[in-house]
Amino acid sequence: MSTKKDKFSGLLSKKNIGAEKNEAHLQSAHQSLFNEEPEIKKTEEKKAESPRKKKLFEEEYSRATFYIENDLLKQIKKHAGRTKGEKTRIVNEAIHQYLDKYYS
Repeated sequence: MSTKKDKFSGLLSKKNIGAEKNEAHLQSAHQSLFNEEPEIKKTEEKKAESPRKKKLFEEEYSRATFYIENDLLKQIKKHAGRTKGEKTRIVNEAIHQYLDKYYS
């Protein structure tokens, strides 16, 4: 059976653990505010250690500006609907088919 003394002791140890975590958090915040360089190095090290699994959109695609006939654009928009990236997919697929047919 636990006594009042045991309960009080348990509460104090929990409070001390919480205070230690809070102190560590405060130190980390202070370091990031006043010593930016170590945090930047840690971030760069993490990036070097763990390679991204998925490429960024900008790493696979480039923005190109060109003119397209109005009726073709209407058809693309109609088929794409509101799905994000669907117009890009349609245009890329059409260009792949064209290049495969005429330049393979």
